[in-house]
Amino acid sequence: MYKGKRVSLVLGGGGVKGLAHIGVLKALARRGIVPDEYVGSSVGSLVGAMAAGGMMPEDIERVALSIQRKDILDYNWKGLIWRRGRMRSLYLGDALHDLVRRILPVDRFDQLLKPAYMTSVDVNSGYEIIWGMPGWTDYPIHDCVVAACSVPGIYPPKEIGPYHLVDGSLVDTLPIKVSVYNSADLIIAVYLEEPVADRPRAVHRLGIGAILEQSQAILSRAILKHNLRFFSDAPLILITPHIPSQGMFQFERTVEVIREGEMAADHALSTHPYLKGEAKPAAGDDGRGRPPATRRPDSRLFGKKG
Repeated sequence: MYKGKRVSLVLGGGGVKGLAHIGVLKALARRGIVPDEYVGSSVGSLVGAMAAGGMMPEDIERVALSIQRKDILDYNWKGLIWRRGRMRSLYLGDALHDLVRRILPVDRFDQLLKPAYMTSVDVNSGYEIIWGMPGWTDYPIHDCVVAACSVPGIYPPKEIGPYHLVDGSLVDTLPIKVSVYNSADLIIAVYLEEPVADRPRAVHRLGIGAILEQSQAILSRAILKHNLRFFSDAPLILITPHIPSQGMFQFERTVEVIREGEMAADHALSTHPYLKGEAKPAAGDDGRGRPPATRRPDSRLFGKKG
């Protein structure tokens, strides 16, 4: 809540770049802005679940800075040698699963202090599932977070019930539609991908991991452009930390990445008209800065059980 406004914080994906979300949380806390809900894709779902479970930004930072590559990356050597073209991923995903289960403060949705939503996609049907929505709170949070973080090709699909799930960023890199559906008065969203560089890197020479990462980034930018156009009337503050040349699993600049998130949030929050009281409601909205009802997403977009 901030000055009577219901605040939704949306945290995008980006691997280790997701440490920037911690800096954003620190900047929000310093201004007395307390999110009423957390929406996350990929690593954003993990940070959001930790915050919704009651962890302070400094506690999340302490845990994050202790994580090493071996804590999330376990090479799928047997698959590479024996299964080859039929291997499901570069990494087994067991290390990631164990880490997420260990660091989350709570593991049931009804134990969260604030609502948390995390996106994933059933790789067989293409249905998007948003954990935390009504009817989607029956499973342990750590399983839902792992599903949300299972980048295709990097980690294997996470099996939950009848579903085999991958990273929700595949269909929505910054799921502000959840915030719009929940009628948030103010949406603060953090996008981690860099704009297209004037002088692109020679990604084609850097191996399969870099190619998969760059492919996801290209798709991510296209989806974001569509969403910003579709929800152009939403009361949105977009924070875009400047994290150049930071790979998905590069741990060498973790403190710097957190600081970049904090600086980007400080700049956006100190200059945006929504927080300075200068913004006027968009034409056709309900008078409180909310988007028109015709732009409210259909709940059927959020997947179905079956």
